[in-house]
Amino acid sequence: MGHGRGATLVLAGMLSLGKAEARALDFGPGEMTPERVRQAISWGLSAPERDLEQYEIRADRTWVLNFDTPFLRIAQFSRAMKIENQPISEADLSPKLLAGELHVYAHAKVDSSATGSLPLPNIEYIVIRRATPDGPADTILPLSVLSFIRRVPPSEADLWGPTKIAKSVKATFPLQALAPGNEVRILFEGGLIHSVRLDADLLARIR
Repeated sequence: MGHGRGATLVLAGMLSLGKAEARALDFGPGEMTPERVRQAISWGLSAPERDLEQYEIRADRTWVLNFDTPFLRIAQFSRAMKIENQPISEADLSPKLLAGELHVYAHAKVDSSATGSLPLPNIEYIVIRRATPDGPADTILPLSVLSFIRRVPPSEADLWGPTKIAKSVKATFPLQALAPGNEVRILFEGGLIHSVRLDADLLARIR
């Protein structure tokens, strides 16, 4: 996903799907409680724009890995509706937006090094490996995987220059997969795999 006001408005269009019917909701493990929902809506109205961006796990030379949580997605939606002068309440949130899911995104980006010699990678798949005290790690498979073509700008400073095309991935996991020590594994076209450990300091800052 992109950054700033434009990205927030796009997110609103993706997630709104009309106003949800007001009704009692059953909140299972990992899902948002009514109090947390109200906190997310309120935070989205006043948080600095940068704080509403997705959480970055790793930015490599030619790819970036980030994620969002239900709290952040609701806050982003709240901000987007504020910009549209349409304030929201809990009754306006769809079950999809309230779902206790972790969304992980892997995107290609133009080589930011001095030589800029590396080509754009195509990303095929994402899994999470859960470290165990003994023996091999368990694999947490995604609940769903969305593969899509994304236009990549020349740089963050030049968003309107000639773009290139690369394959990105959005993978949905149970929220419980977001735990310190777990590893996000990215599979690239051609079989290359990169593993990135979820850092406790990063996870301590998320909402």
